[in-house]
Amino acid sequence: MKRSFVRLLSACCVALVCAGAAADAAALTVYSVGPAPLIRRLAADFRSETGIEVNVFQGDTGQVLARLADKGATPADVVILGSWDTALEMSRRGELLPYRPAGYEQISSAYRTPQFVAEGVATLALVWRIDSGTPRPEDWGDLAAPAYRDRIGTVDPAQSGSSLDLIAALDAQRDIDIWALLAALRENGLTPSGSNAQAMDAVIKGGKAALFAVADHTALEDKAHGAPIDVIFPRSGTIATARPMMIMKGTREVRDAKRFVDFVLSRKGQQDVADEFIIPARNDVAPARPGLDAIKLLPSPQARAGGSGTSRDAVLKRFALLFSQ
Repeated sequence: MKRSFVRLLSACCVALVCAGAAADAAALTVYSVGPAPLIRRLAADFRSETGIEVNVFQGDTGQVLARLADKGATPADVVILGSWDTALEMSRRGELLPYRPAGYEQISSAYRTPQFVAEGVATLALVWRIDSGTPRPEDWGDLAAPAYRDRIGTVDPAQSGSSLDLIAALDAQRDIDIWALLAALRENGLTPSGSNAQAMDAVIKGGKAALFAVADHTALEDKAHGAPIDVIFPRSGTIATARPMMIMKGTREVRDAKRFVDFVLSRKGQQDVADEFIIPARNDVAPARPGLDAIKLLPSPQARAGGSGTSRDAVLKRFALLFSQ
């Protein structure tokens, strides 16, 4: 529980400054979604290897996008998000600097574009508290059963890019009506709980018995540190959601931004990614958790050149409307 609180507190911080670099105008500025320990480690290791200072702004997807839109904020040189579709929208708007980083050929073609590449890959999973007195769920729809009434939570897609990608991907599936499922779960007491860390906190503290659609790396880390939970990959399938890493077109630190992306995709950087239970983008660095070949996968946004076909704003608006009724 203490570890969960520390991680939650870290995720709520809107700015983390590495090695006192805030006053250094020439420092590289990186905006990143969680987990907070990962971007802190990447920044520290990059500084140790290159001597380049890194200012880090870390938050959930909603916070990172709001920061990008804030004209008064220090502009980002590099951005790491949790939603592939959002990166595609940014690319279409001409906001990104094309770059082919070192290690590009070791990344699956599904996780690279001329404008951005994956830092790593995660999936969305069910989380179940094993001592909750409820049956172990095996698929998304199981949480609509009466046994889970008022004891289920989920992540707000406005704050989690991976949750957003899952809903958009399921919306594109002909055999899954995600909006009917979400309506049934809402009737069974499903409540959105902010970020992945906030949703996990509700299960760890015992307030919820199960969670719908949580980034698996968050739950796998908690399980590894003793949380009484199971991380369940749904029988009908889930999506692999890549974490896009991009260089902003307006950066004044082009050389250092490219070096940072190169470092994240180096073996050292990818090992940092693996240590946080995220699947490395490079196919020659082994994950420290179940790989994609062990999980039934549905087509995901990065598997389609144009994305899911459903805009971020459209998904968020429909989700907010559903849960405001």
